[in-house]
Amino acid sequence: MATGVPSAAYRGISAIPMIFFKDMVLDRTMEPPEWFDIAAELGLDATEVHDRYLRSHEPNYIEELAEQIRARGLAVSQVIGAADLTNPDPEQREAALTKTRQNLDAAAVLGATCVRLTAGQEHAGQAHAEGVRLAVDGMKRALEYAETKGVFLAYENHYKDYFWPEPDFSRHTATFLEILDGLRDTSIKVNFDCSNQVVNGEDPVALLRQVREYVVHVHCSDRVAPNEYPHAVTGEGVVDFPALFQLLKAVGYSGWLSVEYGGDDGLDGLLRSIRNVRALWTNTPA
Repeated sequence: MATGVPSAAYRGISAIPMIFFKDMVLDRTMEPPEWFDIAAELGLDATEVHDRYLRSHEPNYIEELAEQIRARGLAVSQVIGAADLTNPDPEQREAALTKTRQNLDAAAVLGATCVRLTAGQEHAGQAHAEGVRLAVDGMKRALEYAETKGVFLAYENHYKDYFWPEPDFSRHTATFLEILDGLRDTSIKVNFDCSNQVVNGEDPVALLRQVREYVVHVHCSDRVAPNEYPHAVTGEGVVDFPALFQLLKAVGYSGWLSVEYGGDDGLDGLLRSIRNVRALWTNTPA
């Protein structure tokens, strides 16, 4: 598998505006430029763009969004999608691939490093081997398009997408690694989420040891306790960030560190998370 691990220092701090998910996605009372203003005020270097924040995939809209982001001195670290590639319905799988290609088009215009890709849901009655096969096949097809755009696909074993009724098929370490093994001769990368395994009662440090050379983007999220879903302020929960960051530094990680915080402390919690991530990365020895 191609790893493409650069040797320079990391690019900077990005963030996902999870604290504004309701306003931006569910209620549509907050437009993306309002978040870009806040991101700049928080001193971020970049932002992530979730495909559900987008009001359109039309080229003119995406180009306008790119200009608004640049005008605030920000970059785009990643475009976030959630593809249900394990769906037993072939039409639904094709729709997921179409949306992934749209995200890749947007990422190319926005200058994003990568597009976050998921395997899909854990569909009832589906054999494990079939789920793995569908995920691998779907990702290979998505990769063919990604390579024409010069954008990485970053596979994340998400816990569960907000709009999915079922959890992620590859949320557990063993399945995630099985799918990655099926992609070993491709250009697939990993979006490593620091706390997804905590929700599953598993060890994110142990997982990172096995995938660190494929990591192109990092979600710096934290949790209040093992087997619990709520976010803690990043660096103030149960995730061992010094151990994770040391593993990343050992392979010369040079991607973005993106803060993911959706907890009850709102904007203050996000600001503390950003400050904690900067300090933790700086203070972790290589």
